[in-house]
Amino acid sequence: MSDGGHRPGAVPGGPDPADPRWADPQEADRQWAQGPGAGAAPDPYRQGWSPQGQGTAQYPAQQPGSTQQYAAAQYRTPQYPTEAYPAQAPPYGGGQPPTWGPPPGYGDGGVPRKKRRWPLITAIVAVVVLLAGGGLAAWTLLGGSGGTSSPNAAVTSLAADLQGRDYLRAYSRIAPNEATLLTDLGSVLTTELQRLDVLRPDARADASLDTVTFSGLRFDEAGAEQVRPNVTITKLVAGTITTTQDPASLPFTDSFKAKVYPNGAPPADVPETIDIAQVVREQGEPIRIATVQVDGEWYVSGLYTAADYALKDAVEPWPTTSIDARGATTAQDAVRDLVQAALDADVRRVIELTDPTEMAALHDAGPALVDGAAAAQPTGAKIVDLRTTETDVRGHTALSLAAVTVDDGTGARVTVTRTGDCVTISGVEGAPPQLCANQLGSLVGAQVGTSPAVQELTPRLATAVLNVKVVTTEDGGSWYVSPGQTVVQLYADLLGALQPGDLDALVAGN
Repeated sequence: MSDGGHRPGAVPGGPDPADPRWADPQEADRQWAQGPGAGAAPDPYRQGWSPQGQGTAQYPAQQPGSTQQYAAAQYRTPQYPTEAYPAQAPPYGGGQPPTWGPPPGYGDGGVPRKKRRWPLITAIVAVVVLLAGGGLAAWTLLGGSGGTSSPNAAVTSLAADLQGRDYLRAYSRIAPNEATLLTDLGSVLTTELQRLDVLRPDARADASLDTVTFSGLRFDEAGAEQVRPNVTITKLVAGTITTTQDPASLPFTDSFKAKVYPNGAPPADVPETIDIAQVVREQGEPIRIATVQVDGEWYVSGLYTAADYALKDAVEPWPTTSIDARGATTAQDAVRDLVQAALDADVRRVIELTDPTEMAALHDAGPALVDGAAAAQPTGAKIVDLRTTETDVRGHTALSLAAVTVDDGTGARVTVTRTGDCVTISGVEGAPPQLCANQLGSLVGAQVGTSPAVQELTPRLATAVLNVKVVTTEDGGSWYVSPGQTVVQLYADLLGALQPGDLDALVAGN
């Protein structure tokens, strides 16, 4: 819900805009930061606040200390694996949790929402995922003890860890399934970038965090929303995040720095501070950060945070039911069934086939996605035959294409067969009898540039694309597709196609 450019109180039933607290922005910030009971203006986005003509509150009202009633049998509590993962892990690299794009405006006649919150959310999420460097060490040294007894304790503990620069402990506050993904991605990036002589062998995974300072992070405990039995949305209302861009602090090798900064690394930028209370006042609502309960303890969750904002931007409440996991009998069947469900526009079946542990947030938000995709039309195409090649990656079964035959819905069939670095296509009029990686590389290279470095690299990247793997997991005797691990493996395959010196040559324009 947009505030239309007005202060939150400028509506019938809200606080008086003539209140002197609103006349002084700094005073308003202080009131927001102090929260309820300290003279703060009522939050129009708080549960149950819905003045005439201002839209409808999206979540059922819940009084502090009360507990919403849910049918417990409707939910499956995710069980998270505790297997060990590689110790090395670098900054996450800016990977974002899945989102479903927000419309230009909602609930207010199409007036676009203020976007100031997204840089702040991105900053918070990016800092949290950078903590992947402590992945294995955090769970080994701390024994997975980062969970807390309440949602508020989860976020305030994380805030205290960040403010105290205790990054190992802060990492343990992340939901275990997300910590697993971040650790695996971190390990892949560190290993490959060190192999490519981009990162120093002694690069500290948390080096980038040295340029970020947190201070006074404060949450409105009374405003927390329990949107599901195991999910509570906390409200960040005050504090500052100060960042300083300092190229000299980046753990690049000397040779790579010489290419990127031929005239020497530039000096550090002037520190930039995000005042959370000011952002809250401008957007008319606190920053929403989701927490999830796993095995009786509460953790901070980036995926549930993304799902919460997606639902809010779509003017949809959290569903009261979940989409239960329903896997396939083999890894190959899981991949085939998911692709067929996508061709059939069967969103429910797609979600059923995703890893229920890794993608618990998707399963919980799924009913809303199914409703939103109700108008989608099937393509009519059918997979007639699928054959894959199995490999093991990080203890998971990964599948790459060997051959596939698809009926386009009219009876015409197309078959693609992989042989080495070549594919054979039949059933398509005018298609070459065989297309190989070097040919694909030449076609792509001609479009993106003529430098020797590009021309030499593109065939290897084309081979990596042919080798794209879909990662699957087994849970309770059924097989599922793992979107997160598939993305991690995509990074591994694409970076694995590079050789030391490739990036130097590309940067130099050779």
